[in-house]
Amino acid sequence: MTRKIMVMTLGLLTAGCATQQQTASLECGVAGAGIGFLACKLAGGSDATCAAVGAGVGLGGGVLCYSLSDSLAKHRKELAGHENNLDARINYLKAVNADTQRYNDGMKKELVTITQHTDGVVQKIQQNTIDQQALAKERANLDKQLKNANDSLVAQRESVDYMHKLQAQNKFTDPQLTQQLALQQSLLEQTKQQTVELASQRQRI
Repeated sequence: MTRKIMVMTLGLLTAGCATQQQTASLECGVAGAGIGFLACKLAGGSDATCAAVGAGVGLGGGVLCYSLSDSLAKHRKELAGHENNLDARINYLKAVNADTQRYNDGMKKELVTITQHTDGVVQKIQQNTIDQQALAKERANLDKQLKNANDSLVAQRESVDYMHKLQAQNKFTDPQLTQQLALQQSLLEQTKQQTVELASQRQRI
């Protein structure tokens, strides 16, 4: 009975972790690692299996604790009804670009950790020192991260297309707007590249 209660509590803590914004993503990832290990041990897993599972849970914290697509959708709602106002467009683009830059910066850091972690997993696979349960967890965590990255990429493309559509309907030639439009496109390209890099890590295992 006590074990069931502890598992339920850990599950709630993990769910709570997944709702934090990017500013708390590091803490969320670290906490997730400990929670994952404890939950695995309570379920009767071995130390080796649970260590790998815990590491996998923590690894997913940074990206999985933040949804860029939700943020972009929020900014678009704020622009609704003011699409033909120059200042409103500029403010929209500044907000979108700021959130996207933070996302890309966070993802860049995550990729360093993910690559190093995947190096270790690949080594364990080659040495036959990782069991199938732990390996499945590693793959599942990377799949979650890749889905999040692809969802964010789609949201960015839609945002770029949306601004192109607005410009076609009512074109502003303001220098500040032009600069923000160029930045938006550049950030999209950065996200594309980083998503490709993330996909390459998933392919390794």
